[in-house]
Amino acid sequence: MSTLILIDLDGTVLNTPHFEAWRNTALKIGGTELTRNEYIDHIAGRPRMEGASRLLELKRDVQGQGALHSLSASELSAYKQNEFQRLCVGTELFSDALRLLQRIDDARQPVIFYTASQNAADLFDITLHQSAFSLTQPKTVSQQSANQKRVELFKQLIGTRAAMDVHLIDDSPYAADLACRLGIHAWQIRRNQGEPRANDPRVSILSSLDEFMLPR
Repeated sequence: MSTLILIDLDGTVLNTPHFEAWRNTALKIGGTELTRNEYIDHIAGRPRMEGASRLLELKRDVQGQGALHSLSASELSAYKQNEFQRLCVGTELFSDALRLLQRIDDARQPVIFYTASQNAADLFDITLHQSAFSLTQPKTVSQQSANQKRVELFKQLIGTRAAMDVHLIDDSPYAADLACRLGIHAWQIRRNQGEPRANDPRVSILSSLDEFMLPR
């Protein structure tokens, strides 16, 4: 059976403003700062409701956050979604992601894109159209459901393949570590070297998707 590449959309392929939307939500509703490292460690790559719950938990002991804690996770999630919709108008593909997509398409390499975001699939279609690039092979985007854990999603995507025949690329250190624990070859894209990196020594670190070599 041929190898399979699994590629995260948000932050890996799409330069989406999820961090900015969560940061603005924390500031405008609770008057508290959410750092990029906090976002990556606790919120990135997770469904929106889980992200809202984690934000509330993360800032639970911060003094003066009564406004933030007076909201439910669903109310916080809805505010973040409105903020994201306002900011996502200029979303683009990362240039190195576009080049990787071209290489994957030229090689007819099996690939599945995955996301926890309800917005990413549509944004992917829009940005592909804007880039004037179209995949010649069918495009599969798998949406992580609200109650589905990331490990369950990865197992679903692997299917009947051996984990050693699967390669995964994600900007989240959490996702890369998890993939390694399942026996998947994991790659973390870290375009900003100040961002957290995966803990598992088996994770390969990329500063650009141009560095990723397609599996043979």
